[in-house]
Amino acid sequence: MNMQVTQTGFSLAQGLRVYAIGDIHGFSDALDRMHDAIEADLLDHPPESAHIVYLGDYIDRGPDSKGVIDRLIARRDRGDGIEKTFILGNHEMGLYEFTKNPHESRWLMYGGIETLKSYGIVFAADVPLPGEIEDAAGRLLNVLPPAHREFLEALEYYRAIGDYFFVHAGIDPLKPLEKNTVRDFTFIREPFLSWPAAFSKMIVHGHTISEKPEIKKHRIGVDTGLYAGGKLTAAVLENDTVRFLQV
Repeated sequence: MNMQVTQTGFSLAQGLRVYAIGDIHGFSDALDRMHDAIEADLLDHPPESAHIVYLGDYIDRGPDSKGVIDRLIARRDRGDGIEKTFILGNHEMGLYEFTKNPHESRWLMYGGIETLKSYGIVFAADVPLPGEIEDAAGRLLNVLPPAHREFLEALEYYRAIGDYFFVHAGIDPLKPLEKNTVRDFTFIREPFLSWPAAFSKMIVHGHTISEKPEIKKHRIGVDTGLYAGGKLTAAVLENDTVRFLQV
């Protein structure tokens, strides 16, 4: 699906097109379709250069978190001339925190069990009992491929491109941008979502589900609830416009 073009009032360098993909959440089949849609879009009207930004939450909830990470690593290493940026989401942060402090983590409640299953870690009761939680964290560290661990550890907190600022959840508008923390970038909702004014850069983010992609004065939201039965969305930014691809 290729929606109408909308002017944003913010711009990119001439000849550059950026695709910003929202929350994937373990659905490797949808990611495959999105990559196909982007390739078709590039062939239909090629830009001088292209950059794909993945906005985080690659894992959890869906059936194939391992397959999603495999595909993202393969895309990163393709050597196709397309720059790629991989942003840290709160679910990737949740996996990291689970491996460090499994008994204090709430990751398993928010899709972590599906991720464990995708790596072959299953339990007799379908979910780990309290006495199995620490063992589950150890097993995950043992089976996580080195390439996956390297990929997850290298995720960026944000990326600025032209007049756009790409981040998983948003920013805290009550702080100077340089004072925002990793937790702000990966978890924030309010007061960011309903902030009434534009910032110096347009924020492009996922994390908060909306039925359709959102274009506000200060933000473009592209999490359209794939895991909850919605679509996977990518914002397509070029010059001073945005349009969307959906699969």
